[in-house]
Amino acid sequence: MAMAISWKWLIQILAAALSPIVGTLTPVISQALNAFLTDLYRKALVTENPWDDYVVGMLLDILAIPRPPP
Repeated sequence: MAMAISWKWLIQILAAALSPIVGTLTPVISQALNAFLTDLYRKALVTENPWDDYVVGMLLDILAIPRPPP
């Protein structure tokens, strides 16, 4: 019997593992990381490659950073 592993499950595991680490960052670094990934996501949305959107969106989800509106 094969176990089905979804991306959502993987993201939840990674988020749980990384959130304590990200929580120890200083506010300056945390804000810079948030700004960087938010800007990267906006840039990914305008490319023709849908994988850009997917991968950067996954990073936002893993680090619990809200996705900006398109």
